[in-house]
Amino acid sequence: MSVSARGLQQRILHGVLATLVVVSSLGFAATAYADEKGVQLLFTQQDAVQAFDLVSGHGFQIGTAIGLISGTSYVDFQFVPTGPPSGDVLPIAFHNKVTITDIDGDQIFFDNDGTGSFHLGVPGVPFKGSGGPLRGTYVVTGATGKYSGWKVGSKFGYKAVATNPPAPNGLGNVYVEVTFRGRDDLK
Repeated sequence: MSVSARGLQQRILHGVLATLVVVSSLGFAATAYADEKGVQLLFTQQDAVQAFDLVSGHGFQIGTAIGLISGTSYVDFQFVPTGPPSGDVLPIAFHNKVTITDIDGDQIFFDNDGTGSFHLGVPGVPFKGSGGPLRGTYVVTGATGKYSGWKVGSKFGYKAVATNPPAPNGLGNVYVEVTFRGRDDLK
């Protein structure tokens, strides 16, 4: 076999292996909820906080949603303390407005309400930085284009984590998983 044929054969093999890795990794997202019978992933959302006022709890974040709904994401958020801190953790509630815009320019809008635990970033505690786990719902409030058939009021489960780096004035990231229980939940 010539050197160029061997090189071509290796590139094809590398391409096939890369494709298999990507395809098999997509299967993990779909099976991530095997523990919760009937729960499926609607989309994940990865955002970077762009502004956050610690005094008012108000801010916004932008990023990307990937899944049955894919596109850019924008979240206007408001954290409110619901009690005194317990050690390093402040219990919070939140009311957020979410917009996801897909590649065709179609949009879907959600109210995102819930509760969470916000680590305050106290030096010497095991949690590095600030932030913490969040839980709640995403409720459809409107849509355009291909999403306009989605029923206003449709409710989806939500789990997330928000973290800020242990650095002065550092803004953080948010990772979100939005789930549903069956096709009837989608419209």
